[in-house]
This record gives sequence, structure tokens and C-alpha cells, in this order.
Amino acid sequence: MVATITINRLTGASGSITETNITSINTRANTIDSHTTGDTSNPIEIPSSGTNYSFWVNTQLDATVAPDNLVDNLEWFTDGTNGYGTGIGCVVAQAARASYTQATGTGGVTGIVLNNTNYSGGTLTPSTPVDAFGKNTGAPLAVTGSTTTTGAFGNIVIYQVTVATNATPGTKPASPETFTWRYDET
Repeated sequence: MVATITINRLTGASGSITETNITSINTRANTIDSHTTGDTSNPIEIPSSGTNYSFWVNTQLDATVAPDNLVDNLEWFTDGTNGYGTGIGCVVAQAARASYTQATGTGGVTGIVLNNTNYSGGTLTPSTPVDAFGKNTGAPLAVTGSTTTTGAFGNIVIYQVTVATNATPGTKPASPETFTWRYDET
């Protein structure tokens, strides 16, 4: 039977993770640790100096129907073009599910920066998150993991939106960017 694979957004504390299926919908990167499709009450403020951040967005694949044999060669990528506008960027890294760390920060202002110190102490790959828009169909983020059965599998892909002082103000469209997961099934 052909596998059925969904994309889940992980939120909440480590002992009580909420998994929300975001496969066919958008999810907003803002300053709250929950999945929303259009929340505008928790924006990432444009800072007067430095950079502000979204709470990081943790995503992971889940097999709801097992493959006949194997799902592997997991990849994550963008279209390679930053559609957020001036002063807004996005970084990405991955970590094992056991390293899941709840996103935190100051709601309505900024999340804490995604780095090895803040995300479960040294578990990110690469160790310094990279520009998400450098990960495109020809040069994707290779994600560790595979599955032969049902359930969550593969590393968590974590991304975070960054907002600099020169960002253009205003609410951004609900889906200015598409992030894609790709895999092989045998």
C-alpha cells in the first residue's frame, strides 16, 4: 500500500507536545507557541535595533499509513526566493525528536533566537541555522530519518522568521512562502 505522510507542527512543552497536521493548510510563524493560520495579535515587532524573531516552528513528518517497504531520503526546501520582503528572513536547522524544545520568547514582540544554546544545548544540525532560502529544490536540507511503519519519523525541521530594523511594516500575506518536504518511497 502507498504510504500516507502528513506534516505536523509540534507545539507545547516536551511532556505534552501537541501535533497539528498542517499538510494542506498554512501555519503562521509569529510570537506564540501554537499553530495558527491567521493570528495577527502576536506579531513579530520591528525592532528599533538588532533583530527580532518568530517563535521557532517545529515540523516533522508522520506516516498515518505505513509504506509497503520504506520511506527515506527525506528533504526539506523552499522555492529559493525570499517573498517576505525587505528586512525579513528565515533560518532553518534540524534536530532529533528527543531534542524537541518548546518555542519561547515575549508574545507579541519576539521569540528567542534559534541556536544550539537555546535549542536543547547543542543538538541542531547544522549547528548554526542557515538561510532557508538557500535550501531549494536543487540544494535541499537533507533530513535524517526513515520509516517502515506508522508514526512520527525523521528529524524535526525547525525554522524561524527574522525581522530586522529595515523591515516593511504591516501584516504579511497568510502564505507568502511555501516550504516543501520530499522523500522516496519503495
